[in-house]
Amino acid sequence: MPKLDSFTLEIKTGARPGPEKPIFNINGFPLEFEALEGATAPGETLKAVGNVFSFPHALALIGPAEGSAPWDIESVRATYQCANSEPYTVMMGAVTLDDESNLNVWHEPPPPTFDV
Repeated sequence: MPKLDSFTLEIKTGARPGPEKPIFNINGFPLEFEALEGATAPGETLKAVGNVFSFPHALALIGPAEGSAPWDIESVRATYQCANSEPYTVMMGAVTLDDESNLNVWHEPPPPTFDV
């Protein structure tokens, strides 16, 4: 498992808005993003940067607070910067998060490729 230095989520919101300041969870610890740009209003895109410098056994975008309306996410583009490697990007499709659900955003780096 690689050490994750930072990750960036570009979250496109669908019909129902998300929390103004979403948070993430790494290895059971909820944290705020270090940088937020954009919004989670319907049709808007939020760019969120998390600096973790840790080994991510679990990494999740946390759903809305208890009692809040569900959050429709149209798509998520996650870019990961792991120690001693090139950044890589993973695209995720539509999902609805509520106060009982989170979105797993950790994806291992792709295996190395080479010509034979």
